[in-house]
Amino acid sequence: MLDAVPLPIWRRGADGVLIDCNRAYASAVDATPDLAITENRILISGGRNGERRHVIIRGSRRLVEIGELACRPEGTIGFAVDCTDREAAEEELWRHVNANAEVLEAIRASVAIYGPDRKLIFFNSAFASMWGIAEDWLAAQPSFEEVLERLRECRRLPEAADFRAFKREQLRLFTTVIRPQQELLHLPDGRTLLLSISPHPFGGLTFVYEDVSDRLALERSCNTLTKVRRATLDHLFEAIAVYGSDGRLKLHNPAFLALWELSEADVAGEPHIGEVLEKTRTLLDEGGDWPAQKERTVSRVTTHALASGLVHRNDGSILQEAAVPLPDGDVLLTYLDVTDTARYERVLRERNEALETASRLKSEFVANVSHELRTPLTAVIGFADILVNQYFGNLNPRQLEYGHSILHSSQQLLALVNDNFDLAMIEAGHLVLESGRVEVLKMLKAVLALTRARVSAGQLEIELSCPPDIGVIAADERRLKQALFNLVSNAIRFTPPGGSIRVSAERRADELLLTVADTRLGTTLPDPDRALGNSAPGTTRSGAGLGLSLVKSLFELHGGTVSIETAAGRGTTIVCRLPAAPGDFAGAANPVESRQAA
Repeated sequence: MLDAVPLPIWRRGADGVLIDCNRAYASAVDATPDLAITENRILISGGRNGERRHVIIRGSRRLVEIGELACRPEGTIGFAVDCTDREAAEEELWRHVNANAEVLEAIRASVAIYGPDRKLIFFNSAFASMWGIAEDWLAAQPSFEEVLERLRECRRLPEAADFRAFKREQLRLFTTVIRPQQELLHLPDGRTLLLSISPHPFGGLTFVYEDVSDRLALERSCNTLTKVRRATLDHLFEAIAVYGSDGRLKLHNPAFLALWELSEADVAGEPHIGEVLEKTRTLLDEGGDWPAQKERTVSRVTTHALASGLVHRNDGSILQEAAVPLPDGDVLLTYLDVTDTARYERVLRERNEALETASRLKSEFVANVSHELRTPLTAVIGFADILVNQYFGNLNPRQLEYGHSILHSSQQLLALVNDNFDLAMIEAGHLVLESGRVEVLKMLKAVLALTRARVSAGQLEIELSCPPDIGVIAADERRLKQALFNLVSNAIRFTPPGGSIRVSAERRADELLLTVADTRLGTTLPDPDRALGNSAPGTTRSGAGLGLSLVKSLFELHGGTVSIETAAGRGTTIVCRLPAAPGDFAGAANPVESRQAA
């Protein structure tokens, strides 16, 4: 019967000599039962009951567990159980356990595993760090109750009015949890943890803690932003629609439904843009090729390109449409009713055209009147000159005084008419410049020569500052002289006796600066823009204002600008800028200064 048992079994005497064995024992020592007894082949000697040893069985190293008991009348009976396969399985199991431990140690979540006896059998470093508990204390395998007590002392547990009841509820988890469950823990320090509890395959429970404070804050922020975006869209005057990359309506606001006369039922289920267009066909179909018109609108969504334009609806309204591709692949369509704006724009454009026509007609009329006034004024000036020079006889002092007055007033009137005529010609667009090469220094000297008599009569001093090699500039010399003469004459007119006037020229990069500065005591130009003719159309201009308006217009015809700097007590400076090509003048030298005084 013992031979049928697969385990090696033997019996030894009190002296340790082998007395009997079964076939499994004999096979383990490579002998027959009789030979093993005769040669006293001992498989294991000196072993303790329950001890495990490695032995050689049939040429193979095996792990066996020894069992040897005393028997009557003397000696012992023993057996050996082969544990090699069990050892391999246990080693494999420990390899898996260690691998799992390494994985759990590497994750950011805090993990604690309690055995069936509620003792802590595993924890990772994240668990110790999260709860602020020393790893040495945790390595001593405290019970779940002890861990709860420790966390309570450190105020790491959620606030509970009855801690005993809370602890009983937590301990009950070891007998009630049969499937994974989750709950949120709100700690006193403001953190929020997501606790996942699941049964362990070997008994006990696995606790996984994840700090979700930042995630919850982000979710709250995202939800708030979503609500704000929704509220913003709902209160926008513009109609908004967002279509996904598949062409389906993802988002819209009430203004979109109202503008296109749609209901919530019409846009339920994220309809395709083609379906939305079909529902608005009565407003868009122009009676032509509807499929082509529909395809143009669909392409604005499918091409993901920035586009804008006007949509003319059948009810007479005009919409401003814009398609904006979004970073996530969606397309934003906006619609704004610009019917009133378009109508006002058309009215303003028509009114502007009418005003331009009226202004042109006015300028032409003024030019014609000025031209007609020149002939009689020329005759008056001629006859007054004859009287003043007494070509046909002597005049008494009063007659001579009247003659000078007539001549002076006529000349002023002729100058005013000429300025008005030129200004009207410019405004009407009929004045054409005769460009040529203008020597800047020579032109300035000629202008000052024309004003010599008036400077002397006004007891003024005039100064010219200009580099001798300032060179030439491409311009209409006659018109530039006319503009500069107006500026100098205006300065002479308003500068009191004993004052001074400075005329200067300077080049800067690609422009020429012509400056006329005087020393009038106070400003006589309270509004420089108005003096330059920048006031509203129809404003009356006279005196210095008319002359400065003409100056500004002449320089603008040359592509230049005119600016005025005036302040009480510091006089007035008028700066004229003219564009100049690099070859128009050479490098600057020391300026030439000349003075002309009374």
